[in-house]
Amino acid sequence: MSFRTTLIIIIILIGITATYFLFFNEPAENTSKDDKPRIAETYDLPREDIQKVRLSYADAAYQTMTIEKNSDNIWQLTTPFVTDANSARVNEMLDDFVNKRIRQTLEVSEYDKYGLETPTIKIELWKSKESSPKTFLIGKKGINYSVYTKEKSEAHIFLIESSALDDLSKSPTDLRDKSLIKFNPNSIIEIQFQKPEAFSCQKDGDIWKMTHPLSMNADTEEIEYILSELHALQVSTFEADGENVTPLLEKSGLEKPRIQLTFKDENKEYGLGIGAPVPSTSDEDSAETESVYVQSVHQGGIYTVTDDIIRLLNKSMFDLRDKRVLDFQRGDTTKFEIQRGMQKIVGIKLDKDTWQLQNTQKTLADSQAVSDLLFGVDSLKAVAFVTDSAENLALYGLEPPMMQVLFTIRGEDKPAVLLIGNNTKENSVYVKANNSEQITRVKRDLIDKIAKGEMWLRNKQIFKFSIDDPIRVTVKYNDGSQEYNGVQFTCQRLGTNWRLTSPVQENANNAEVNAILYELIDLKAVEFVGEPFGGGKNELSDATTGFNSPQIQITVELRVQKVFTLQVGKVDPLGRYYARLQNKPDQIFLLDAEIIPKLKTKVEWLRAKEEE
Repeated sequence: MSFRTTLIIIIILIGITATYFLFFNEPAENTSKDDKPRIAETYDLPREDIQKVRLSYADAAYQTMTIEKNSDNIWQLTTPFVTDANSARVNEMLDDFVNKRIRQTLEVSEYDKYGLETPTIKIELWKSKESSPKTFLIGKKGINYSVYTKEKSEAHIFLIESSALDDLSKSPTDLRDKSLIKFNPNSIIEIQFQKPEAFSCQKDGDIWKMTHPLSMNADTEEIEYILSELHALQVSTFEADGENVTPLLEKSGLEKPRIQLTFKDENKEYGLGIGAPVPSTSDEDSAETESVYVQSVHQGGIYTVTDDIIRLLNKSMFDLRDKRVLDFQRGDTTKFEIQRGMQKIVGIKLDKDTWQLQNTQKTLADSQAVSDLLFGVDSLKAVAFVTDSAENLALYGLEPPMMQVLFTIRGEDKPAVLLIGNNTKENSVYVKANNSEQITRVKRDLIDKIAKGEMWLRNKQIFKFSIDDPIRVTVKYNDGSQEYNGVQFTCQRLGTNWRLTSPVQENANNAEVNAILYELIDLKAVEFVGEPFGGGKNELSDATTGFNSPQIQITVELRVQKVFTLQVGKVDPLGRYYARLQNKPDQIFLLDAEIIPKLKTKVEWLRAKEEE
């Protein structure tokens, strides 16, 4: 090789090396990577001080965006259209950029080599909307995962992490708030439904009232639920904004929305129109969630959301009017009275959970039944509104009423009264509150219980003794089964132990005897049988009830010289067993079928096991 050739090769290598070190190689520095300055520090741009951002792109596929903080310090998109921005995502994008470290500063004269004459991204940052922005140009990628960057007013360029390209390559959809409507549910004071039915509601203090076309209480709980769910609803896709909305109105069914409503707070009005379903992308059945087109009335955009919004907003006036029939404070009720003609049942509150029926014997009431009565009437809701004018009450069995229930409230001068009328073919019954003109229909479930009167309300505990009180137990079975029919035995308590005295005389299995006694101590009637307002007297024949030949008869003698005999007879049409105490033959009650096997045992089970 000639000297000349060697010299040329050396010159070329020197040129390549110089170019590498000049443009690409990051020289060794005395400072560590973490000590390199950040953009925020170098240009005095703390993220929290930034008030406005504009992003521009060389790629026409990306739209120029302007994002500004409003008077509440919340980010909003102002171009290419006006809408709420996702403040968390905007702040995250800004944090990613201003916290980038300046890896290297370069003094250059030609910017085009670095992609800075026509930058890939231009980001403008304002600390004050009235001041000039700091403008950063993002150019080509360098080596070591870096990208050339320049602050517009400066001559030098610098290198930052190339992730800035991804961090700042955003579409309006990436940065906009996906809340369908951004509002405070607790601040809404009026809501108007235009479709499918026109009516209006206004907030009065803590409750909602219907103001048009009728003036009445609205269902506050339901309206608050609607507003809460609407506040949480997210957009599935953003279909059109600004000038692109009009061509899409007919296709999306929003020229004539099927559901339309507006609502407002003290400062702003919001609204929605619900259009057509979004066409399926598949000819086959799909498990994908179905969507519908919606239009934001106050922002103008067209979006899609899940069709849950239809179930949420497809409301009639009936759906949103208050359907409670009688409004009273059940916790402050001290007395109730059920009247049927000249007959009545009166319950008096003795303490927090104890009620007494004021019949001839002043028996304790069933606390659960009384609770069901108070709660049931307080929460009783109409299934239909018959009329808002209390005329022709006799037509509905309300003058005089078939029954009425009066509740005396502590501190109130007059009782709250529920009037109960005729049953209807729709398995409902006409009712009316005494202080209302409104006649409604309600489900019969609670009313049928009230009609049972004392049979429903009386205490259903059958026995009142403790496990140590019995001294003798006699049991007879006559159920026709091969296993138990004809079985009978007697057990006598000796000290703390039980002993079989018939049909054999030997020690008994204490646990087995006590098991039956515990069942009797816990025994409760499902309900009593008899005349609801007649003190429980029953006139069913023993042949009907099976008491002429009881399936089970258990006699318990107590230390206090009291004797109780439980008789269990036949099964009623609903699968429950007729039962009574022999000394009260007219007071028949019903037992659940699941109780019966627990009252049965065998002599061999009662015999004490011999110790090994």
